[in-house]
Amino acid sequence: MRDIAEQIDHQLQVWQKERSARIPEQAKQIIVAAVSAIVYDPHPGWRLPGSMGFSLSMDEGLREVQQDAINKLPELLDELAKGSPDRTNINTFVLLHMMSGITERICPFDKTL
Repeated sequence: MRDIAEQIDHQLQVWQKERSARIPEQAKQIIVAAVSAIVYDPHPGWRLPGSMGFSLSMDEGLREVQQDAINKLPELLDELAKGSPDRTNINTFVLLHMMSGITERICPFDKTL
């Protein structure tokens, strides 16, 4: 999990520097927890989408989805920033309010309950 946290932290640092923006530590921890959970605490009803084919195991598919989420962080952070009062900085409450809509939209898994 440390490698994932380091990758996310790097993405967040680059994003903040490029946009002269700020993400508080609490929001960073939520982002790390959410992206880490894709592999370490997946929803039991997730099924790999058909586009991933049968060549991947569930673990491989989860890791692929997790890496895709890390790669998408800059665009997702831009979206979060647009929802903030100053349209630049991301505070923890903006993240919490917008997170479920973003994760629902980008989640590649077929969901069954």
